[in-house]
Amino acid sequence: MKNLESRIDTLVRRDRLLAVAFAVVMWAVLVFVCVTAVAAAPSAGIAVALVLAMAALGGLNTASMFALIRRYRLAKYQVYQPDIENLALQRAEAARRRSAA
Repeated sequence: MKNLESRIDTLVRRDRLLAVAFAVVMWAVLVFVCVTAVAAAPSAGIAVALVLAMAALGGLNTASMFALIRRYRLAKYQVYQPDIENLALQRAEAARRRSAA
């Protein structure tokens, strides 16, 4: 079984990868929706407002994802260690039940 440090590092890497993937997908969806909405916008002013809103929404969401990644990396023991310990307890309890049955 892996030691606690390597398990935590694996979880941090996985969460970082997922956050980046979600950010990429979010930007792809935002660009698609913005292009579609701008094409249907009745005036240039509304089109500009749509583009600015898309940029603000995407920028703030991307910044929050990077802040989340940074916070999880800095506090990785407080974030991941209880989960790993609880999972180990659940597995031990399940093994105990199987052996008792």
